[in-house]
Amino acid sequence: MSYVTVIWTAIGACSLVLACMYATAWAYDRKARASLAFAVEALAIVMTVVVELEMMHASTPEEWGEWVRWAQIPIFLRTAGLLAFIWYYFETGRAWLLWLLIGSRVVILVAGFLIDPNFNFERIDSIEQVPFLGEMVTTVGQAVTGRYQWFATASTYLTLVFIADATISLWRKGGPDARRKAIVIGGAAVVCWAIGNTYTQLMIWGNLKWPVVLAPPYLLMLVAMTFELGRDTLRASRLARELRASESRLDLAASAAGLAMWSWDARTNRVWISSRARAMFGMSGMEEMEIERVLSMIEAQDAERVVRTWREAVASGAEAETQFRVRLTDGSTRWLLARGRSEKDAAQRLTSVQGVLRDVTEQQQAREENEELRRELAHAGRVSVLGTLSSSLAHELSQPLGAILLNAEAAELLLQKPNPDLGEIREILADIARDDRRAAEVIEGLRKFLKRRQLDLAQISVEDLVRDVATLLRSDAIARNVLLECSSDAGLPAIRGDKVHLSQVLINVLMNGMDAVAGQPPGLRLVRLHASSDGQGNVELTVRDTGPGIEPDAMARIFDPFFTTKSAGMGMGLSVSRTIVDAHGGRLWAENAPGGGAMFRVTLPATA
Repeated sequence: MSYVTVIWTAIGACSLVLACMYATAWAYDRKARASLAFAVEALAIVMTVVVELEMMHASTPEEWGEWVRWAQIPIFLRTAGLLAFIWYYFETGRAWLLWLLIGSRVVILVAGFLIDPNFNFERIDSIEQVPFLGEMVTTVGQAVTGRYQWFATASTYLTLVFIADATISLWRKGGPDARRKAIVIGGAAVVCWAIGNTYTQLMIWGNLKWPVVLAPPYLLMLVAMTFELGRDTLRASRLARELRASESRLDLAASAAGLAMWSWDARTNRVWISSRARAMFGMSGMEEMEIERVLSMIEAQDAERVVRTWREAVASGAEAETQFRVRLTDGSTRWLLARGRSEKDAAQRLTSVQGVLRDVTEQQQAREENEELRRELAHAGRVSVLGTLSSSLAHELSQPLGAILLNAEAAELLLQKPNPDLGEIREILADIARDDRRAAEVIEGLRKFLKRRQLDLAQISVEDLVRDVATLLRSDAIARNVLLECSSDAGLPAIRGDKVHLSQVLINVLMNGMDAVAGQPPGLRLVRLHASSDGQGNVELTVRDTGPGIEPDAMARIFDPFFTTKSAGMGMGLSVSRTIVDAHGGRLWAENAPGGGAMFRVTLPATA
């Protein structure tokens, strides 16, 4: 039995298995460059086994010298693999020395195939048979060392310097894991590399009569590296189990909170969503999908906004939140709220976006119901205002209608004359048409005031808004013996809003002011509406009265629904008014004016 063949074959088989294992590990995780370097190192030992077996069984000096030439390939791979493993696994070492050593081995590899018989020997005169492990094997006999062998020797021992330097740097990092790696891998690499290459140099320079046996010491170094990589694998397995347990707890917590998890991989454009999230989308299965499929399930008018929101969030690095509708297979619509944040790598490239989903369909329906209720309350408030203003409205209509009647009677009398004055008749007809338009405007305004429920946003002139409100309340103020002053600064910018709803707010506040001054002597009953700019891009409408002011206890609750200080009040006017102002992006608040009386302020954003 040839022990040499058995032992070297076993070394090669073990190395090949390790090479395949860690090459596969690198294929699954391309970031595990240390695994790739280890696979190269193990493959180089397999090739070393083949070359050494052929050298030990060579029958001529030429054949032995030819295998020395081919030995440069596993030497290059073994050196490059070990250097790369130390660099990536230790995360230490000098980069310039690394590239210098790899470059030198490339030079030696190329030169070895150009120089005859090989790079290491200038001439091989004879070979010898020596006993080894119970059999005779071939070694070099008489030979002359190559003239450039010093370069290979220097490269070999500089490699040892690189390994030792990286090992010391790792030790200095501190920590039990770092120091254990330095001892096990660094120590084994230094010892094995020193023994193997010193032995080789003695053969080349000192004509040592012993076969080339580098595979066994390098296998020991491989075993030490495998030991540490195995510990890392076990630790990764334990961490994976802990991660799965943590994910399970997180999923349970998310489910308890009504949340579902999702993530998007920017590199593969694939989306992962949890089973709960799939249920929200009305999907089944657990396969990953592309982002385009997810976006296709979102309502078209929402999808563009969702994409824009996440792009802005990725650019700013902040968390984002967006709400959108999803069409289900049964034709129904579901409202979802997505919240998440992006992650970037060291080069600030986007890697993923992760977040949670929440079904907010019920909340959205409740919000829509509340909005519809608000509109109904606002409409009821307008009807109530019109009831209060009924006498004033009758007066506003009676004026143009009475004028129309008088003008029609006057025209009838003129037409009875033999030669009627046609010019005067034309003037009468023009007056009738003007009064008719005035009556129509009043009626149309009342119709809109009664029927409109939805906000109809448009640009509004503040001067026109103030003037229309003053016209509606003029007769009521006269009937109450209240002095109503309505004015506005010149050149105010327009505002964007619904004229009917904003008129409702001002009428409500002005009528409250007139009620507040009802107890004052007739000469002191003053309610003033003034429009101005607040200097911050807003238009401010201020209503001030000369009443007793607002009690401190009532000030905090004055805008609460159903809170009122009037004996016959519903307590909804100011609450609805604030809701309308909020819907316009403005603000309504109350305060007691200096010198007495109450003051209500409405600020609305001006258009550009």
